[in-house]
Formats: sequence, C-alpha cells, structure tokens
Amino acid sequence: MARRTLKQAYQEPSPTNLESFVFGRDDDSQDQQPNKATEETAFGAEIIIPITKVHKTFSFTPNGKPLRYYYDQEELKEWGETDLKPNGVRTALWVRPRPDKRGEYELVAGLRRLTACDLVGITEVPAKVFNWSDEEAYAAAFDENDRRQDFSRLEEVDNILSILCNRLQIEQDELVSLLYRMDNEAKGKTTQNVLGNPEAKMIEAFFVARGQLTWRSFVVTRLPLLKKPPEILEAIRSSQIDYTKAIEIAKVKDTERRETLLKQATQKKLSLTEVKAAIKQATQSEEKAHHSGTQAQQADLKKRFRSALRKVDKTDAWNNPQKSQRLEKLLQQIEKLLS
Repeated sequence: MARRTLKQAYQEPSPTNLESFVFGRDDDSQDQQPNKATEETAFGAEIIIPITKVHKTFSFTPNGKPLRYYYDQEELKEWGETDLKPNGVRTALWVRPRPDKRGEYELVAGLRRLTACDLVGITEVPAKVFNWSDEEAYAAAFDENDRRQDFSRLEEVDNILSILCNRLQIEQDELVSLLYRMDNEAKGKTTQNVLGNPEAKMIEAFFVARGQLTWRSFVVTRLPLLKKPPEILEAIRSSQIDYTKAIEIAKVKDTERRETLLKQATQKKLSLTEVKAAIKQATQSEEKAHHSGTQAQQADLKKRFRSALRKVDKTDAWNNPQKSQRLEKLLQQIEKLLS
C-alpha cells in the first residue's frame, strides 16, 4: 500500500477526508480489488463470525485501551434487547485478522455493538475484515468513532493528540506547546515563524482532512479540557464515570467537596440528574458556610472596632500632637468611607 511521506503530506493538496490523509491513499485506491486474506475470506469482505472469535485486545492503540472511555452497561443491555435481538446487527464491525490465532480477529471498531450483543446473548455478528497495520487500524477506529455524536470532547482531544504525536514523533507536552505557540503567532503575539514549520503545516493538513474543527478552534475549545482537575480526567479515562457527569462535578471549586462528589457518583452510579442535585446541595452548603463565616467575621470586626474606640477614649493620645494628627486622619478616612 502506497504511503505519503511527511513532506508529501503537507506539500500535496489537502486530502478530501481524514481516512485518505491518515492512510495515505488516493481516492481511487478504495475501489481496488481486495487481496486474499485467508482461505475463508478476502480483505474488505463482510462475513458472519462468532463473537467468541472477536478479541478486544486493542493492540493498535497507544495505551492498549479502546478509544471510547465509558459505556453504560444497562443502556447497552436495553438496546440489545429492544433493537439488536429483534432486528439484528445492521452495521458490521471492523476487524483485522490476529496473526497469532488463525481464524480469529481483533476488534478495530464496533465495541458498543459487540458489548451489547454479548450482554443479551447474541452469538454471531457481521464483520468486515481489513488487513490494517497498527497505525491504519488506530486511524480507522478514530475516524469511525469521530463521526458519532456521543464521542466525548476528552476522547476527541486525547485521540487527536495521540495521532498527531505519532505522526510527528513527539511527546504530548511538546505537541501541546507547539499548538499554543502556533496560536500565539496567529494572534500576532509572537513572531517565531512557527506556522511555517513542516510540523505546523502537517497539523493544519490533519484538521483540514478531518473536516470539523480548525486547529485554532481545537486550541481554544478543546485543549483547556486538559486543565481540568486531575482526578476528574483520571476518572473519565479509567471508565469510572461518564464524561458529562464528570465535567459537571469539575465545576465544584472546593477540592475536598469535589473529590467527595466524584467518589459518591462513581460508587453509587448516580444519574446525571442525581449528580446535578448533589452538586446543587453541595454548592448551597458551601455558600451557607461562606455566609456564616462572613457573618462571624463581621461580628468580630464590630467587636474590635468598639474595643479600639474605648481604648482611644481612655488614652492620652488626644494630648499628643503626633497621635492626635494620626487620629484625625483616621477619622477623616472613616467619615469618607461612611459617606
């Protein structure tokens, strides 16, 4: 399969879609005849296979985990019972042959469908078999999930950064720094000529190929997610909690209250409505505590002020010229404050 080099990727005209950009394919390459995969099937063919032959190993992802962070098992089971069982799996999974086990496959895309089938006892699924490398499989999985409305923003950010890190052969911190430097230059804040670098051109080409956000919109609306509290990001990435619920909890500023709410939401599997109610209650308690603290401070201030007046009245400061002048200035400041 012909691949474009990094230089070609940013010098050639922008590709028409993300798949052609990442895979380095020409438009006509999609129509070529598939090669023979095994004695049973050919690459690109759709077949029916037992779900026991489809393995969720995700050896093609950087961390060995699926691109999607969270699935509600109850929702999947309900979907399986009400839709997949009576109507069948209408969209084929994407798989690739396992080199170590003949006749068995690694799942590339379709984890939600496969999990739902497993939960309701569906034993066979339609699948399309592809002869993808790790890079191609990861790009295909991202492209397939990227089109879905429920692909969370954090999943989007993490996977975009991972793809770009892999293509540019740099660490994530370096990539994020590069994106911010590109943005600063685009705003006219710096004159580093970062935008003229091959790396910047490749980043631009990637977002053009993806066809959704521009790279500048990505910097403004997506990268700030990485600044959320670390325990929130870890909970999402480790599949402990749904993204939407976690982001609501992240709004709680008090660290201790936030961590307590997060633990409560994950352990009790609270719904989004219950999470919002818990946050509201915690916020009201926080405001009440703050109000009580403010009242206490005010009472203490009044007490100190009265005490100071009594001391001034009993002292000989009035007969001391220097102290008398300072008292007069303080009195003027108080009168001005109260006017």
